[in-house]
Amino acid sequence: MVLRAINRKDPENPDPCDVLDTCPVCGGNMEEVYSRPHQQVCACTDCQTTITIPIVAWDIARVKKKIRVPPR
Repeated sequence: MVLRAINRKDPENPDPCDVLDTCPVCGGNMEEVYSRPHQQVCACTDCQTTITIPIVAWDIARVKKKIRVPPR
């Protein structure tokens, strides 16, 4: 299993989550816990709520972004 290294050198400045910047439960900051080839996991620094984003969600988002027509 291949894991991408996460910045743990500075615990006061964790890597932000690419998907959510605020927790949907308490409004705290979300940080990236780990990123694997098939999923990304983010956790709230306050209430420890975790969000798992499967790679399929990124594929769907990429397709939707290509379909969008820019505003005129």
